[in-house]
Amino acid sequence: MKTILDFPLEGIRRKLLRFVSAGAATEYINDEIVKSGCMHVIIRIALENETTAFTRFRIGVWDGANFQLEEEQESPAAATLYWTTEPIYLSESENLRIELKGCASGDVVRVYIDSFVKKFSGEGK
Repeated sequence: MKTILDFPLEGIRRKLLRFVSAGAATEYINDEIVKSGCMHVIIRIALENETTAFTRFRIGVWDGANFQLEEEQESPAAATLYWTTEPIYLSESENLRIELKGCASGDVVRVYIDSFVKKFSGEGK
């Protein structure tokens, strides 16, 4: 029986997303959708609120219709990094979504994502 470790691994990906709110009460940051035959494993997410206006952020998995909450933080302080506590596993057609609540125009957040992709197509080559 094959496990996730038996399939090819793309290298560790490090991504920085910087988001500036347009002023909606709720804003969404969506990462790329996982391709067919792959699994995206989010090792760690660090989120930094550069301003003090956000009242909550929620991190989870979006499948196009449903949001599965993984982590959340109420009243994130400015200039403070918040880390996820567990890996997040995304299957094909899903994507990472970060929901920011209580936004005001010009609010800024930075999101640091460390992840890797496992390919399941073929025979694990």
